[in-house]
Amino acid sequence: MLAKTHILFVLFIVLAFFSKVENFFIFLIVALFSSILPDIDTPFSKIGKFKLSRILNFFTKHRGIIHSLIFMMFLSILFLFFVNDIWLAFTLGYFSHLVLDSFTIQGVRLFYPFKLKVKGFVRTNGLIETFLFILLIFVNFFLVLRLIFLI
Repeated sequence: MLAKTHILFVLFIVLAFFSKVENFFIFLIVALFSSILPDIDTPFSKIGKFKLSRILNFFTKHRGIIHSLIFMMFLSILFLFFVNDIWLAFTLGYFSHLVLDSFTIQGVRLFYPFKLKVKGFVRTNGLIETFLFILLIFVNFFLVLRLIFLI
């Protein structure tokens, strides 16, 4: 999936289920950032254009260990111990990325290093993703209205 779809999906989750959290703005920013973080392992992503990505690309491949539940849990535990206030937002964003990517044709190896791939039928930047993207725009718009006007 594309970064814009990951961002809108985690925005939907935060607006729908976590709108009453303390420090909502920080929670939202962390969730949005972590929703695109797993794609740091490819130079073709929005976040993969930074120098750290080039170093990671030397050691990893796209949708390898960084797209696994083990890596997500490792990072989440680090956040839990060192930055407890944002660990839930970080884990939520990261996990939402893995969930969406597991619906793509390329799939993900959630249980890395095991070879089992979880994959679906959605082509990245294809018709179904475009439909999901447009749907999320409308749903998020109404969730924001609900949040503002307490509908």
